Amino acid sequence: MSQSTRRSVIVGLAAIVLSVPAPAGAAPPPGHPPGAGPVPAAIAGPAGPAGPDERDRPARHDARYLRAAHQANMAGIEAGQLAGTKDVAPQLADLGAQFVADNTQLDAELRRTAAAVGVELPTKPNRDQQVVLGRLRDADGDRFERLFVASEASAHKRAIRRNETELDRGTEPEAKQYAQESTPILQTHYDDLRALAAELGLPRPG
Repeated sequence: MSQSTRRSVIVGLAAIVLSVPAPAGAAPPPGHPPGAGPVPAAIAGPAGPAGPDERDRPARHDARYLRAAHQANMAGIEAGQLAGTKDVAPQLADLGAQFVADNTQLDAELRRTAAAVGVELPTKPNRDQQVVLGRLRDADGDRFERLFVASEASAHKRAIRRNETELDRGTEPEAKQYAQESTPILQTHYDDLRALAAELGLPRPG
């Protein structure tokens, strides 16, 4: 290769290298004049690894799951507490007390799980749950019984489906373990609601 040809090749390669932009946010090398345009990638070097916050952040699906399950626990606890203040069948009051005990225990485990994976939990039930709780507060007697059984059966069906989805799509082992362990309790609650509805002559949840 002649000297002129070699010089042409070197100049062409330099032009290609200098035309590659540096990664966003790359610091200029020493001596790079301010305002002189972007630093070529070949000079700036590759971007560094993701920071610890990015690596340790829980998967979005698992975070949503834990928040929703926590809100369901809070709503179940309040609904069960309300059952103990109303003029209702003793069997329903007893079931409400069982919901309070079980959901309190479940939520304590959920809080530990959320803390372990770095998920911040909401402080109150969601808007729809608050609407149902408001209706329960305003009801009494037969009306409370019907509303309690229907709303809690629907809430437990949603919770069971949410657990199934977490087990299928979740990636955080701690969150999936909570879903696995809480499902039998939720299923027992649902079965008890159906049995109670039959005993009290109420519409039986599907």
